[in-house]
Amino acid sequence: MMKQLAVAVRATAVAVPGLLRDLAGLSGVGLVAYGAWLIYPPVGFIVGGSLLILGALLLALGHRSTG
Repeated sequence: MMKQLAVAVRATAVAVPGLLRDLAGLSGVGLVAYGAWLIYPPVGFIVGGSLLILGALLLALGHRSTG
């Protein structure tokens, strides 16, 4: 039981930095979109959607295999 717990703790420790990076990125997108929304509400949705699309494209290009 303790060995399984140790493996789970190690796996969690390895995953946390990536999760924090993703959380910080999504929080940044949300804050930028909210700031734009405070200026003019429809722009908040446009900016938020644009940033999420850009992020998805960057992830897709980053995971593309070379060859």
